[in-house]
Amino acid sequence: MKGLEARMKESASDYSRFYHPQHKRHVVKVMPGGVYITQEHEIICTGLGSCIAACMWDAERQVGGMNHFMLPFDDKYDLEHWHATEIVSTASRYGNYAMEMLINQLLSAGASRDRLQLKLFGGAQMMGKTALIGDKNIEFARSFVETEHFPLVAQDLGGMDPRKVMFDPLTGQAWVKRIRFADVEKVKRREAEYQQQLDKESHAPHEDDVELF
Repeated sequence: MKGLEARMKESASDYSRFYHPQHKRHVVKVMPGGVYITQEHEIICTGLGSCIAACMWDAERQVGGMNHFMLPFDDKYDLEHWHATEIVSTASRYGNYAMEMLINQLLSAGASRDRLQLKLFGGAQMMGKTALIGDKNIEFARSFVETEHFPLVAQDLGGMDPRKVMFDPLTGQAWVKRIRFADVEKVKRREAEYQQQLDKESHAPHEDDVELF
């Protein structure tokens, strides 16, 4: 897990910030493998294909955050036969680490685990060798939520279309927009690069059409 932990620890740099004149506040874009939490009046966003984004927040403390992750698989057989109950697998360990990283950062910022609420997005069935990864990511995410007993307030998972997710970390409000065709290749390219990075690490030594959620 050493390589995977290093990747997640570096995630604080895996985002960019810009001012959005329509929303009149800063927007922070989380890249694949990233984790970002905040107590500021800003919006967190990301683009998702097969990946999953977990949005968590403590409304009373007014702190929230988002991660963006994909489970790594060694080969096609591992991908096809893996199940979320296999907690000792590399895929499960990475997924758990990605979730715990988000949770622990929220707790460090003053959130209470008992007050944390959760929304899940992503897991599209993208074409190519990652066709099953979206389903496996969803399987893991739902299993994690059930096992850890977090209230799942809303979800938009699966399907064929990539998504853009915008999340208000102070209120828990989220917006989902299906990504335009022109931007699909960009999402696929980023996730392919992310998948290649995961493959290396898993072998290391141990606004129209917007939906409100």
